[in-house]
Amino acid sequence: MLFPIIFFILLGCFSSWLVIHGLLLAGVGQGGAADPQHHHTHSGVIPRIGGVGIATGFGLTYLLCFFQLNPVDNQTLMHFAVVGGAVAAFALGLIDDFRPLGAKLKLGAQILIAAAAYKCGLSIASFEIPFTTTTVDHPLISFVLTIGWFVAIMNLINLIDGLDGLAGGVGLLLMALLVYLGIARGIVFSSILALGMVGAILGFLFHNFPPAKCYMGDSGAYMIGYVIAALSLLNAEKGAILAALLAPALALALPIVDVLFAMTRRAIQGLPLFRPDRGHIHHRLIRTGLSGRSAVLVLYAISLFALVGGLLAFADRGRHFPIFLGFAFMVFLFAVRGQKISTASLRVLLADSLQSRQDTRNALYLKNWLVVEAERADSVINLWSDFRFVLKKMGFCRAELQIGAETRDFYVPHTAHEQLDLLWQVTHDTAGQAPVALTLYAEKENFSESQFALAADIAAEAWSGACSKWKALNGQPMEFDSVAKEAANYRRQKARNLYRPTY
Repeated sequence: MLFPIIFFILLGCFSSWLVIHGLLLAGVGQGGAADPQHHHTHSGVIPRIGGVGIATGFGLTYLLCFFQLNPVDNQTLMHFAVVGGAVAAFALGLIDDFRPLGAKLKLGAQILIAAAAYKCGLSIASFEIPFTTTTVDHPLISFVLTIGWFVAIMNLINLIDGLDGLAGGVGLLLMALLVYLGIARGIVFSSILALGMVGAILGFLFHNFPPAKCYMGDSGAYMIGYVIAALSLLNAEKGAILAALLAPALALALPIVDVLFAMTRRAIQGLPLFRPDRGHIHHRLIRTGLSGRSAVLVLYAISLFALVGGLLAFADRGRHFPIFLGFAFMVFLFAVRGQKISTASLRVLLADSLQSRQDTRNALYLKNWLVVEAERADSVINLWSDFRFVLKKMGFCRAELQIGAETRDFYVPHTAHEQLDLLWQVTHDTAGQAPVALTLYAEKENFSESQFALAADIAAEAWSGACSKWKALNGQPMEFDSVAKEAANYRRQKARNLYRPTY
């Protein structure tokens, strides 16, 4: 028993490591200068090719299953759906990594992949409601729950991929859990695929653990999420399906709670629900002084405790559900503490929300406008004048922008721009080919601390977005003396002729 476990782990690990190592040596995904990315925790160009290695380890494991196992065990429609859906999820993510797709298009594709899995038999067909003898068995409920399960897990793995090694480590723990569940159910196909994924993710983590040399990208995240969702359903037995799904769901308790808090926070602030920010628990851990490596290890430990809770919830057909609730409550308390939530902070947050939702929407409009203006600006110095207009409209009274060794500043006359004791102040740094530091000031009588932090974050994101747009259009990083390259066509030249910077 021990030999096949070690063999499949080593197969997935070595093939994944080797493919990623080869791609890194070939320079795949590493061309060009780094784009400033306001919400990223890394600097420099990090290629998003880790998913290719993970897919290779998974694919080799499946081929071995296909040719060596009993055909009755590995050629059912459900088993083909596991692999076919994983390939489709990987392809969707790979396309998005190199040619970004819209959120609606990706969601539609994920729903189609999940619907195909449902038609192949990977579904939440029926389940018993805990503490009752009632069984829910309805085609429409089954379809909705199945689609929701696949789409949620695929996106959850992608959403927690915000820190070197985090998504890979959580995925590794989930796959280890699925190995145990497959062995406990006696499902050889599921166990072997999960073992192969354990190895493939391990091979990827050799390149991804802080400091990361590559990321898994959407291709790896979507594939891992799909395989987790599919193998969970494959391991489920009629009547015990809730327990089989509860175990991986509980192992993901920390990222689930973190994402739910993030979406709630954004809704209260009047922000798009899926807008990136620096309020996730790993960002907060880093702000306490932990290094990226230490923060990841802390989150690994918490996820491991949650995984133990998942095993307890699964054992004995869900009769350990009270223990599950205890673990879930502990994770909830930790998440609340990590988010620094109290009754007073909630009152302040709600009050700020009612007062500033319109201001937040206006700030987002101004951010989008500045990014569009980067397409028409004929020089960086003129775009800086537009940015000064944006900052003034957002309520800032003073700003300093440093690009490399050069600095530009501005202030609004007749404001307390020199009286630092009356001002909020924050600096946003972005590392790249030309490091950028943006320092913003606003009068305390016009902003609460949380309102100022949000406005400053949107302003920094606006300049970061304009920088990325400038580089994409002009093929050069943004510096104060940079000028736009010659217009590629008449339409773009006409738009540039109509451009009037706001001095």
